[in-house]
Amino acid sequence: MNNQCFTDVQRVNVAKLEYQLLKPGQKLYLDNRYFGVVLQHIYTDDGFQAFVIGERQQDPHCVIMLFKGSSGILNGNPDTLNNEWLKTNFPILWAMLFQNYQVPVQLTTAARMLNQQLKKYPHAKFYLYGHSLGAINLQYALAHCHYLGQIKQVSLYEGPNLYIMMNHKERKRVRKFKHKVDNYVDINDPVTLGYYDGRHLVGKLHYVDTEMLPLVTAHMWGGYHFWPSGRLKTKALDDHFWQTALREQQIMAYGHSMNTNWQQWRLAAEDKQNAFQKRLQSFQLISDKASLREALLNPDQLRKWWADVLE
Repeated sequence: MNNQCFTDVQRVNVAKLEYQLLKPGQKLYLDNRYFGVVLQHIYTDDGFQAFVIGERQQDPHCVIMLFKGSSGILNGNPDTLNNEWLKTNFPILWAMLFQNYQVPVQLTTAARMLNQQLKKYPHAKFYLYGHSLGAINLQYALAHCHYLGQIKQVSLYEGPNLYIMMNHKERKRVRKFKHKVDNYVDINDPVTLGYYDGRHLVGKLHYVDTEMLPLVTAHMWGGYHFWPSGRLKTKALDDHFWQTALREQQIMAYGHSMNTNWQQWRLAAEDKQNAFQKRLQSFQLISDKASLREALLNPDQLRKWWADVLE
């Protein structure tokens, strides 16, 4: 089966494979038709996971790379909780809400692994998939991709908008292949944070036509509906989208203000602490035994020195 000819529903089914424990050498089928074999399961020390699939094991012409999403807080283990949530998901959420942009290590690993696979199969066309945490890692990897010509198509599902965290160089790079990236967003899924319009994002926005659902159900494609042809039901940006976007912008603006105030307070506190330490050291009460003895015998002098320190 040719990935380029997949319908929307088939692409979603391919993306769902990232949550299965695929093993190297395992043959995969879609709608009872063979479409590839697992070439590699990438699992790094920082918790990054991806599956590499080719139409054949040797010198594949078509490579599918699935960037794995989170295992889930309740369904995971201590390692996935630490690597996927405490070290990646929560820091990304914090960074977006408070606009304190720091890149978790798993994102840089994703970029490195993508470039390694592109270099490993230089004659292959790549089709990339990412959902949730996988979409986070994939967006960052695309911003640091060195072999853009090999990427044929990218499908992003239910991830936050990492574009707003990118610098000028990263944004410039992802804009180069915007036409190759389909970014699917269910606005009722709280994970899809930071989508303000149809332009400032990685790829082309597909606003999924869905309804209010339980959070986990909405996040796991529960609101996706398809036409008999297999095409996903989407819609134009509506009032619900703009209202949600405005509310998120207000929350993030408030978070940015809080972070700015905190940073200013912390810097001011550090300055006062440094000044206090310098003044305290200048009196050399401990090293100068004579001065210390004189101060202890003269409380008025000691109070004067202490007032000078705190000034």
